[in-house]
Amino acid sequence: MKRLAMAFMAVIVLLAFAAPALAEGSFTKENWTEKTGFKPDLAIPGFKAGMTIDASNWSGLKKAIPAGLEILITKYKLTLPTTAYKAVHPSDGYIAATNKYFGQPQLIDTGSEARKTGIKNYTAGLPFPNPKNGLEVAWNYQYSYNGDDGTFHYGVYWVSAKDGVERWEEWVWEYIIRTINRTDIAPIPAIEQFLKKSIQYTSMTYAIQPYDKRGFGALYSRYIEPKDQEGWIYVPTMKRELRNTFGSKGDAWNSTDLLYEDVRGFMGYPEWMNWKLLEKRTIMATMHAGIPLGKEARDKVFDFQTWPHWNPKMKWEPRPVYVVEVTPKFKDYPYSKMVMYIDSETYYIVLKEAYDKKGKLWKVLINAYNDSKDMTKYPPGIGTSLIIDLQAEHATAFPSYNFKANVGLKPGKFKVSTLRKMGK
Repeated sequence: MKRLAMAFMAVIVLLAFAAPALAEGSFTKENWTEKTGFKPDLAIPGFKAGMTIDASNWSGLKKAIPAGLEILITKYKLTLPTTAYKAVHPSDGYIAATNKYFGQPQLIDTGSEARKTGIKNYTAGLPFPNPKNGLEVAWNYQYSYNGDDGTFHYGVYWVSAKDGVERWEEWVWEYIIRTINRTDIAPIPAIEQFLKKSIQYTSMTYAIQPYDKRGFGALYSRYIEPKDQEGWIYVPTMKRELRNTFGSKGDAWNSTDLLYEDVRGFMGYPEWMNWKLLEKRTIMATMHAGIPLGKEARDKVFDFQTWPHWNPKMKWEPRPVYVVEVTPKFKDYPYSKMVMYIDSETYYIVLKEAYDKKGKLWKVLINAYNDSKDMTKYPPGIGTSLIIDLQAEHATAFPSYNFKANVGLKPGKFKVSTLRKMGK
């Protein structure tokens, strides 16, 4: 009896220690905002949902207007029509994975090394709910909920403040963003053929217009290890594919104002950078932007006719963000630092400021999102991206024509023969 009583007490003690951890990991769509990040401060003096923020009244809302937005408002006549804050949560599958693997991911100290893997024991879901430092915020962004795959039909517009639209192209992008670490589409959590090759992401993109660019495309994969992406490009005029490395640090994408690493805000690896959490803040950003999709809606999204010819038309709302200062580990990197405003509910980069080698503000990147059609199943919709080179007074705009997530793309599609077929 004495041994039985002692065993019983031991079980009670173990349960007592286990209970807090279990409770701490119980994430739901109702408590997602508070348990994984923080709520916005809606008591912004002078702010009222529905107002339009412009050069005449922005200074009263200065705490909610980062430096990059301030310049766009005061110098380049950007206006911010506003709407009320709405909470965002990921899919049921992503929330379930966050609960299942809670507490398992661990950071690895990589010091000044940029090519050493910086995380272990990560399987799926949000790795670091309620992050304590900039690096944890970075890994939350890296594995933020974007669905497991998707297709994106979009335009690319080169815009000069002096001359307006210089040229344009039309592209389609298909991707399996989670070949591993999956939460929504079977097989979960990984597609075995990609797991064996340590590929965490595969993507294919190809041009539709103009005629002289039609068929040009790229197929590339991203690895678990922090190295450059590898793949193939197809050149229609040569009727052949060429082996290539994609997104080498500091390379521009398609001769635009966007670096490869600027895609989505940051397409590099957390290991490539140093991440310093500066503050938690509420800013005006675009998570429920109300952007109409389709080529016919282009002029409803961008005012290409009025100087500076790049200003977008969309809804802004108070959003809770982590403000993170990011500095490169690579000496030859074109940016001396970046300041990223990372949404605390989605861990998306909604705004980024990039500085040149002299420490002067160089570029401002805005990412805008639309409502998810069903948050239990799908991520927010891609509305548009806009990157502005303030020094050259030049911008690249990316209007969204169509976006779908969790469409169930077949892994076998991502091969060179498909790329060649798309080019014909």
